[in-house]
Amino acid sequence: MATNRITLSKISKALNLSVSTISKSLSDSPEISDITKKRVKEFAAQCKYTPNNLAASFRRGFTNTIGLIIPNISNPFYAKILIGIEKYLDENGYKLITSISGDSIEKETKNISVMTNGFVDGVIICISKEAVLKQDYDHINSIVNNGIPLTMFDRICDEVICDKVIINDFGAAFEAVESLIHSGCKHIIMTSPTKKLKHHNLREQGFLAAIENHKHTVKGTVISVDSIKLLADTLNASIKEDPSIDGVFAINQKAVKQALLIKQQIEKEQQRTIKIAGFSDDTQKSNDNSLITINQNALSIGKESAKLLLNRIKVQNKEPFVTETVNVQLV
Repeated sequence: MATNRITLSKISKALNLSVSTISKSLSDSPEISDITKKRVKEFAAQCKYTPNNLAASFRRGFTNTIGLIIPNISNPFYAKILIGIEKYLDENGYKLITSISGDSIEKETKNISVMTNGFVDGVIICISKEAVLKQDYDHINSIVNNGIPLTMFDRICDEVICDKVIINDFGAAFEAVESLIHSGCKHIIMTSPTKKLKHHNLREQGFLAAIENHKHTVKGTVISVDSIKLLADTLNASIKEDPSIDGVFAINQKAVKQALLIKQQIEKEQQRTIKIAGFSDDTQKSNDNSLITINQNALSIGKESAKLLLNRIKVQNKEPFVTETVNVQLV
């Protein structure tokens, strides 16, 4: 495809100067006389010349660009992490390229292939659900094997050696369930729309530990299924059939959404009070002020992920890899 883009080569021919002289003039090199620099800069301005930053990056060997791969952008959690990453990178002179994996290994692999083909200095990633469920991390390890700095967040795996950012999933779940118990709940159901994600398993362990602490006065039931529809149907049936259920601990935002919908219906039909705690966001809290929300501090996760990656780029793998834990709060 033909292009009218003004290049160094075109300026070189127009002014009868070498490409090297043109480049050095535009970079204000002391090797070039002031007269020549003025002539080149004026001509470049008249032609509305803009530098090819990508080509310059290849010549320098670095791009000052970071790649981010996330499962989706519709989830407010990932959206806030993106904001945290972009803000920190911008403050430190880096640009951000973002791709969506759609929780697909195939798309995740394509994103990695494009990004690591000289376009970024490092990658930040939340691994796709498909990769976690299949325990297929070859495409993730290819980043490390190519010597490209990598930081994981949220969904991480022990099989890939790199810097990682997490929250204390066990502790956050434990604290949330304790809050439900202290508010008077005697029978709490934990709801999870998946059985195999590591951080969800840690949240289940936190739930069970809190129940064990009060085993003589509090009952705990776990609903862990493989689809959000089955979760909704099972939770709805359980609450309707068992009037002793007065609390729900939801393991992620989708589970919280279903619990809130069922709570509204049950409280209207049976005049019962159901209390809910879970990993949620500000929007869901605004819909039901009684919701006990675990604020995962997504902005901080993003900032810490970017910070770790830029540090890794600077030290060039000369320091041990670290796993940073971001604090969470109940709201």
